[in-house]
Amino acid sequence: MPAERAPDALRSPTEPADPVVTGRLDGQDLSYRTVRPGGTADWLVLVTVEGCGQLCLPGRPDVLVAPGQVAVIEPRTPHDYGTDRDSGRWSLRWAHILPRPEWLLLLDWPSPAAGIRRIDVDATVHARIVRALDRATAARHGGLRRERMFAMNAVEEALLWCDTANPRERVMDPRLRAVLEHVGHRLDEPHTVASLARVGGVSPSRLAHLASAQLGTSLIAYVDHRRMERARHLLRYTDLPIAHVAGQVGFADPLHFSRRFRALTAMSPSRFRSSWGVP
Repeated sequence: MPAERAPDALRSPTEPADPVVTGRLDGQDLSYRTVRPGGTADWLVLVTVEGCGQLCLPGRPDVLVAPGQVAVIEPRTPHDYGTDRDSGRWSLRWAHILPRPEWLLLLDWPSPAAGIRRIDVDATVHARIVRALDRATAARHGGLRRERMFAMNAVEEALLWCDTANPRERVMDPRLRAVLEHVGHRLDEPHTVASLARVGGVSPSRLAHLASAQLGTSLIAYVDHRRMERARHLLRYTDLPIAHVAGQVGFADPLHFSRRFRALTAMSPSRFRSSWGVP
C-alpha cells in the first residue's frame, strides 16, 4: 500500500457475526485503509461509487476497483485495501455476506488475482446495485420485524444485477435490455421495431440485429412470445373474459388475438383454458 496511508490501519475480526452486514463510505482520503492478514470468514463485496479503491495482496499484483466496477474478496484471502493513491478519494458501498447456496453461482466472476473476483457493469446496472445495497443497509437499521430477511433479499437483488454483467455468461447489450424491460412493463401497448428503437436509443436496423444475435429470433417474434406467455397465465389462473385477456396483452381485436394464440399454441384460447379445468 502507498506510504501515505495511516500506520494504525483498521484490523477487523475474521469471524462473521451476521450473514449480511452492509454499509457505505463516502469521500475516503488516503488515510483510509483496512488490513486483514488472515482475511475474513465471509465474502466481502466492494462497489466503487466515486474515486478508486486499491486492493493489495501479498505476493500478487494490486487490483484496482474503479467506478463501474464491483469486486469480491473471497473468504480467508489476506488483504490490505484502501483509497487508491492516484485517485486520492474513494466512495463505496460494501457488504460482508455469508452467501446462500444459490448465490455462489451469482459470484462466479472472473478473477484478476487469486482470491479476488471483479466485474465491470454499465451505469444502469451500477445504479441498481447501489440502490439495492442501500436498501439492505436501511433495512438493518430501520427496526423492521424481519430486517435480516429484508437485507438478505436486497443483497440478493444486487447480486442478480451483477450477474447480468458477468462475462462468463451471455451479457445482454444494455440498449436491448432497456427495450425488453420496456416491453415487459407494457405488453398491452402497440410496439414496432421503430418505436422500440427509440426506447433503446438505436436505429431500427441496429436493434433488429441485436435482437437476432442475442435473442435468436426477431424482436417482434419475441414480443409476440411474451404476449402469449402472459395470455396463457391469465387464461389459466384467472376467469377474465377472453376479450379482456386480449386487451391486456396488446390486442384490441379479440378475434385477431384468438387467431394469433391458435397459431402459436395450436389451440384456441377457450380450449386452452378448459384444458386446465377453468370454466
